[in-house]
Amino acid sequence: MDIVICTYNNAKLLDRVLTAISLQKVSKNCNWTVLVVDNNCTDETADIVDKHINSRLIPNLRRIVETKQGLTYARLCGIKNTTSEWISFVDDDCLLSEDWVDKAIQFTTSHQNCGAFGGKIILDWETTPSPILVTESVKFAACDRGDAPKQLYRGNFHIPGAGLVLRRTALQKSGWLNKQFLNDREGKKLSAGGDSEIVLRILNAGYELWYTPDCVLHHFIPTRRISETYLADMFYGFGIAAPYIATLRWNSSYFIWLSVSILRIIKYFVETVFCAIAALTNTNKKKEAFLKWKWTKGQIDGLFAILTMRGEERMTWLSIFD
Repeated sequence: MDIVICTYNNAKLLDRVLTAISLQKVSKNCNWTVLVVDNNCTDETADIVDKHINSRLIPNLRRIVETKQGLTYARLCGIKNTTSEWISFVDDDCLLSEDWVDKAIQFTTSHQNCGAFGGKIILDWETTPSPILVTESVKFAACDRGDAPKQLYRGNFHIPGAGLVLRRTALQKSGWLNKQFLNDREGKKLSAGGDSEIVLRILNAGYELWYTPDCVLHHFIPTRRISETYLADMFYGFGIAAPYIATLRWNSSYFIWLSVSILRIIKYFVETVFCAIAALTNTNKKKEAFLKWKWTKGQIDGLFAILTMRGEERMTWLSIFD
């Protein structure tokens, strides 16, 4: 298994991530490596990685620079510069439990048709979050589907990118390596949906998606991200991605996709209006109404962008429905 860590100016947390990886207890017959993809970092990232390379506690640890800015480009770089059949994307703010690698490799050997899987993700808030952030913790990649493995389908397909494990063959057959419809975070821009695109395209290629509670990681949420403004920006980003993701869920029919997308926008718009009315007498509803509006506005902008595509871009997108 190849662990790929994409990072951008997050040296202090990366140091903690690599320290946790150095403490892995892995069976002797398990082969694994770690690649750090430096996405134009200007902080101490290179020094941090060199420190851990010199410690020799992480097998085959190395660093490579990807000059194209953005998580999608960094992930593609990581895939192209590794060779194992199984690739794991571990975020630069995620601390793996000491048996994570061992459990992940065991899972790959026992699920022959699995194309992608993820595990239990526990949030570690640096400062106490407000109640609405706790309620919306799934937006910060929290994931707990219980204490038993579960196969995932179109209705519950999502696997967070923090700790996402992928079969290389499945990625190749999905076509994602050749063309990506969504770009994930670029620097400080909170674009979203790339994880969902990957797993849905793998599902559409005929592979299974799974959740396993045995692979536990802690996702550290720094204070700078613990704000309702940040949450609202994420809502807007996920809203923009929603019509694109729906194409992959309803890829057999353009008209079903368009109908579902329009009806969903109407549904959320109506909910926003009712929530805004309720906020006139209940101040707690103001935040909820604002988040619903950001989500709805994102969906409107995303759908408009798709419907106004021109030329080759539109033809490429329409090919999803073939």
